[in-house]
Amino acid sequence: MNEDDRKPDFVDFDARLERLRASQPGSREKDAQSSGRANASSAHAGLHIGIELVAGVLFGVVVGYFLDGWLDTRPVFLILLLVLGMAAGSLNAYRYIQRLERERSTPEAKVADREED
Repeated sequence: MNEDDRKPDFVDFDARLERLRASQPGSREKDAQSSGRANASSAHAGLHIGIELVAGVLFGVVVGYFLDGWLDTRPVFLILLLVLGMAAGSLNAYRYIQRLERERSTPEAKVADREED
């Protein structure tokens, strides 16, 4: 559709929209900054959850391996602490997700986010 073919009400709407955008300088930059902050926050949350899961498993494997070597009970403690490490990592990740949900849903957190802008 050519710009000349537009109905007059669309041309009027476009003009009003441009005036509104011009009267609010920096609104596009704020939107870009807030979406960038949201992406960074999501990346941070994902990284934190991944680290929680890996750290639990890694800790369980390392401690289990050394306990098995020290007590000469090969794979008993390794398997036991691996399972416990997976459970602990999953529980920590779950707690972190719950905390994020609480922070994002409370009105105080929303007000604090608005004040930072």
